[in-house]
Amino acid sequence: MPAMDYSQVADIYDIYAKTDCDVGFFCQEAKLCKGVLELMSGTGRLSIPLLEAGIPLSCLDSSSEMLAVFRRKLSAKGLSAPVFEMDVCDFSLPGQYDLILIPFNSFAEIVKPDDQRRALASICEHLTAAGHLVCTLHNPAVRLSVVDGQLRQRGRFPLPDASGMLCLSSEEHYDPATRLVSGTQVFEILSPEGVVQSRRSLMIKFFLHDKESFERLIREQGFRVQGLWGDYDRSEFRARTSPFMIWLLDKEQGS
Repeated sequence: MPAMDYSQVADIYDIYAKTDCDVGFFCQEAKLCKGVLELMSGTGRLSIPLLEAGIPLSCLDSSSEMLAVFRRKLSAKGLSAPVFEMDVCDFSLPGQYDLILIPFNSFAEIVKPDDQRRALASICEHLTAAGHLVCTLHNPAVRLSVVDGQLRQRGRFPLPDASGMLCLSSEEHYDPATRLVSGTQVFEILSPEGVVQSRRSLMIKFFLHDKESFERLIREQGFRVQGLWGDYDRSEFRARTSPFMIWLLDKEQGS
């Protein structure tokens, strides 16, 4: 089970999670696929543009609150897709897919090694023999550069209808023994005059995989590496400077 409880922020998630830097990449990866499964899909940040591009997409997430937002968005846009509320660490669907996606570094939110292995085993079972998994992860060398234990403002985002601002701050700590980043995100709703109207917090926790340990993990679970990029422009992964690790994996023969 993913470590973060998005039920606490489902109603405001789309206000601050607006990045679209990966949309073109995933549309390109999925454009010739007959069946695509997006895991940990949340409110459909990526799902909606994939569906609008005609991708035959199914979606899975464990948060009923996030999926409720997603379903409302589907209805409002006149779109449809199979949507499953299941734990990514232990899911069972009727078919197989030639592409499975774990976008937005979400695999890192599976913090227990046993759960990571269970998730990868389930994914392997749901891939066709020639299918691929795309898994995106933080690059620890870059991500840790902003983990310093200090409460820092991460962004200010306008609320709908010019009704104020959402201010997001967070403090994060890293434990090298467990490879876990943990901390708190703080959300403040500000009036148009800048007065704090409400405040809430979300406990965060995620696992920082490095290149070598993740490659060992996926090989143990029956995958092999077809590609590794450092950003969504498919640039070469550079351990010191690339913002991400974007893995293209397929099944070992016989898996």
